[in-house]
Amino acid sequence: MASKRPLTLEYTAEGAAKFLRGNESLIDALPYVDHVPPELRPLVDSLIEEEKRKSIKLPSDYLRELPPVRAPHFDEHPVLKTEYERVRSKEAMKPLDTTRYRLDPPPQNRRGDVNAWRESLNNAHSQLEHQHLRILNQELLLKHGDKAWRAQVQLNEASVKSLEQQLAAIKKETDQLNRERKLQQHAAGAELSKMDRQYLAQVRKNWAIERACMRLEEEVEAAESELQRRVQAVVVQVGSG
Repeated sequence: MASKRPLTLEYTAEGAAKFLRGNESLIDALPYVDHVPPELRPLVDSLIEEEKRKSIKLPSDYLRELPPVRAPHFDEHPVLKTEYERVRSKEAMKPLDTTRYRLDPPPQNRRGDVNAWRESLNNAHSQLEHQHLRILNQELLLKHGDKAWRAQVQLNEASVKSLEQQLAAIKKETDQLNRERKLQQHAAGAELSKMDRQYLAQVRKNWAIERACMRLEEEVEAAESELQRRVQAVVVQVGSG
């Protein structure tokens, strides 16, 4: 008769497991061979919660074990530094200045100012250069855009293929680990079941011995009572004779 108690492996890992610190205890369930009866499920859940409460590893320990975040350096990027500081201080972004995209003449009160006209002329030159650059970009896009797009697609496909290979390797490693764990658990489960049967056999044997001892004690008590009765009877006969 198999025991209904959950099978567990408990040992002290002296730094042997890479995911444990020294002198930590590990209680590992055997899901491949250990089937918890429904009536024991609440007890198992309560034991798990108790073990979680007793665990010395706090949630902050997981963050502490991660590598530190690299501090940002903006020595050569003052624009990024300014923007980073703006975001840290939670300041709103300044609205875009659209005046440079318009060809406005000088205001009415500065129509006689040569510098004002020179600024408007410089703005016109900037707009002209901007449009020229747009035309050049359009020509480059028409000439090389399809090739650049195909190259980017090939690069993306190569990246996807590389990630798929990495994923397949991780899945293969995971499957291998699960197979090894299953074999180990089946071996451990068979050994634990054997030891459990031996334990129950010894319990039954001890119970049978205890019953036999109780019967012997009862027989001894009965024999002693009979012997005492006969001795009293002999004494009475001797006294009456």
